[in-house]
This record gives sequence, C-alpha cells and structure tokens, in this order.
Amino acid sequence: MISLENVSKKFKDFSIKNLSLNIKKGEYFVLLGPSGAGKTLVLELMAGLIRPDSGNISGLDGIKKGLIYQDYMLFPHLNVFGNIAYGLKVRKIAKEEIILSAKKTAEELGIAGFLNRPVDTLSGGEKQRLAIARALAVKPDVLLLDEPTAALDFSTRSQIQALFLRLHRKYQSTFVHVTHDFEEALALGDRIALLIDGQIVQVGSPDEVFKNPATAKAADFLGYKNIFSGRIKDNFLDLGTLKIFTVVEKAEHAYIAIRSDDIILSPGHLRSSARNSFPGKIIRLIPRLSSIEVVVDAGIPFHAEITQKSLSEMNLQEGKPIWLTFKAASIRVFPH
Repeated sequence: MISLENVSKKFKDFSIKNLSLNIKKGEYFVLLGPSGAGKTLVLELMAGLIRPDSGNISGLDGIKKGLIYQDYMLFPHLNVFGNIAYGLKVRKIAKEEIILSAKKTAEELGIAGFLNRPVDTLSGGEKQRLAIARALAVKPDVLLLDEPTAALDFSTRSQIQALFLRLHRKYQSTFVHVTHDFEEALALGDRIALLIDGQIVQVGSPDEVFKNPATAKAADFLGYKNIFSGRIKDNFLDLGTLKIFTVVEKAEHAYIAIRSDDIILSPGHLRSSARNSFPGKIIRLIPRLSSIEVVVDAGIPFHAEITQKSLSEMNLQEGKPIWLTFKAASIRVFPH
C-alpha cells in the first residue's frame, strides 16, 4: 500500500496542505482534478522527485517505479531502442538481457518495427507507446502516469486508454493515473480521488464520486450544469423567480446541484410523483458527442440532456415552450 499522511508541500505560489491518501497494492487509482489543482505535484512527491515539507509518504521505498509524463520526456539523442533500453542499462543489466527485454516490450506495445528510428519521426501515439515501453521495460511495481493521454487525439487517446487497462490486468502492478478528464477517470479507475485546490475532497469508486459529489465545487468540476444557491426553508430553495423542493428541510445557505440527465423534458406538464415541474422556453440547443444539451429559461437557466431521437420526436426548437421535471431525490444538497 502507498500511504500519504498529512503531507504538505509549498511549490512557488501553490501548496498542498495535510493531504492524506491510501492506495491499495495492485489497484488502478486515478487522481482526478482540474488544471492547477496540484495533481502533478502529488505524483512527483510519490515518485520521490521532490520531498514534502512535512508529513510522511510510505510504501514506495525499495520498489521500482515508472513515471510517464504527458509530453513523453523521451531522449532525443537516442533512437527507439535506446530509449527503451535506457533504464535497463542504468540498472547494469546484461547486454543480451537488455536486447531481449527491449524487443519483447516493443512487440507488446506495437512498436517493434520502429526500434532503429529516431524519436522525432514518431507520431504522438507512437511516442506515447514508446514512453510506456521505456517505463515497463524495468518491470515497475508502481507505474505513475501524469496526464498521459492529454496530448493525443480522440481516437489515439481511446486506444492508449484500452492499452493501459490491458497492461494493468497483465502485470497487476499499482497504477496511479493523474487526469483532468472525468470520462477517462470513469473508464479506467478502480477508485478515484478528487483533488481540488490542493485538497482531497472525496475518495471512492467512480460511481460513488460521480453520482454523489461531496461539495459544490466537486459537482461543478464533474459536469453538473445546474448549480444554484440560496436559503432553504420548509424544504424549498427560494431562487426568487421559482422555488425548488428539496429533501432538506432548512438551511440558511446551501448549494444544490442537479445532473442535466436527471431533468425530464416534455411538451406539456408531466404527470408524475416528481415535486419539481416548471414551464419554460428553449433558449439554446447544443450538440454533444452522443446527446443534445438543451438550455431552458424557466425564470433561471436549466441545462437538460436528451438523445437525438428525443429531440426529433418532440420537434424541439429554440424559442419553443417546454416543461422540465425532476425529482427531489435527484438533487444533491451542500449546506454552506
């Protein structure tokens, strides 16, 4: 197990304070957070590249670690074979074993045909595969990944993500993967730690973290488009132009968050047990990769998510009246 206990580190104008985290042996652990949250700093502390100002990091002494950065950090003066073999040479492995290991790793990563090529002739995906091969060649107990797919196009990113999962299953090493992409975190992580402003705000399975964010900031980062704040009295959050029924009876000040796919759109008033139903007008339709985002003015703007089929069936257009409905149970409430 890798353990960080009350770790603090000031770096330039940024700092992490009293950060504690436990990573199980052999798990695929994702450290998720927005840019500037301190993710790379935490990873470099784990790698031993920098030392904490205070606190304790345990479980990493005497074990082999591999580190992969998003910009590959390949050696430009070495060809593909030289990059893969570098860590083995440093460890003074026998020449015959280095050749055998480098070729085997290159075959596994699909770059065996490139061993004599200069690294500047490789594509982005090939460079990333080479960076992975270099890290894996030394058979690390822990693989540390710093936004390893951020510089790749969508298709290549998906291929590399699938490759990480396959390699994790095969080697059963501990993977610690830093990313700002919550879809990547969902696809890869056994567990996720959400890091915001240098603080771990939540740790849990992908399903737990995404369905039940711990704070309003977490909900905002995780893509909750409907976040409102105000006073809750007699279960109603008063937003002036409308009141939203919540499961919380009262709070002097609270934030609420509603997932866009928890809002139901209908041409007329929907008969249901849901306590929140409001008329509005469509002010914008935004195409997404696999859905349509519908922005509705119901006194305040709401964001709903529907399928292309639903859009066609209801013949939704900007300026058209619409009703939106959502259950109180679907509202996440964060008392301030």
